[in-house]
Amino acid sequence: MQAKKRLSEVSVIQGLLDAPERFQFYQSLRILVRWLRHGGVPYDQALSQVLRFQNSLSMSFPASEIEALWAEPADCRSDIDLLRAVRGDGAKICLTPAFLGLLGANGTLPSHKTERVGAALRRDHESSARAFIDLFSQRMVGMFFEAWGKYRLEHRFDMGDQDAQLPLLRALAGHRDGGLSDGAAHGVTDEVGGYYAALLRTRPVAASSVSQVLTHHFGVPVELEPFVEAWDDIPVNKRSKLGGNVAKLGCGAALGQRLRRRDLRVRLNIGPLDPVDAERFLPRSAAAVALEKMVSLFGLPNLRFEVRLLLKPPCVRRVVLTSQPGLARRLGWDCFLPRHDGSVSRATVGYMLRPLDADAAAASD
Repeated sequence: MQAKKRLSEVSVIQGLLDAPERFQFYQSLRILVRWLRHGGVPYDQALSQVLRFQNSLSMSFPASEIEALWAEPADCRSDIDLLRAVRGDGAKICLTPAFLGLLGANGTLPSHKTERVGAALRRDHESSARAFIDLFSQRMVGMFFEAWGKYRLEHRFDMGDQDAQLPLLRALAGHRDGGLSDGAAHGVTDEVGGYYAALLRTRPVAASSVSQVLTHHFGVPVELEPFVEAWDDIPVNKRSKLGGNVAKLGCGAALGQRLRRRDLRVRLNIGPLDPVDAERFLPRSAAAVALEKMVSLFGLPNLRFEVRLLLKPPCVRRVVLTSQPGLARRLGWDCFLPRHDGSVSRATVGYMLRPLDADAAAASD
């Protein structure tokens, strides 16, 4: 009978310390730098004081990019002990790359230099010559790693530095720096605008794009229904009047003070929602304010957004008249007037959004 596959309880750092040959050079350094940064060791300190790069003395063909990796002192039995020793006792993490250095099979110095240094280390336990050469390799390997990560986006996050790409994404989305700072309390930050920058400024805006962005951001089903009928008031100077210049039959003449149009309004069908999510999306709630902010990011100032919350059966409750705090209900929002059989005519809640265009909001600030 085949044995069950069990997940390994060894952490990635412990796996790197136990078998460094299974990792690539850049991959192992990224793991170590991020691990140290999360442990309170900054990137510059980790690269200059904690990590130590030594030259290889092997003249054989390298089997992997990393020849050896160990900790000094060697009494650190786990990654937790090692991190504690790094922060408290100044422990070092030594790494020997097999493909880069001054000594070894791939070293830049002649082979007899490696043989002399290795012979002195084995015969007389003299390590001063190797330590002197390692002094140059330390800076060389560190700069080589920084040059590798200079044009890689993920390397900036490993350094813990400011995100240099976020201003570019904000510019792509049409937002100024800090333009979404007022929405940070509701979860609509500059990072959110940068994450959806490509979809926010794609023209024309597709209904599927709006639905996907809102569904992904809020974690509930959202479907945009286009071409919803709505009344549009005609300005006084544009209304048809007898004897006027604008009243031309068949070319714009209209009876009344308003028109019924399908190009001014869309409807956001959200749900089905449980009681917790329904409470979030009620007017003036946190999710409703965030929804208004998210809709404004698409830059559609001439479009009106109607919200329709589709409620699940647990949200449909009867009206209760009580003065006890916490039991009061709001008619039309979280309670309804049911029929004799307990059903309701509609289990929805609707209201209008008044989103501001992101550019207009930024200009007004």
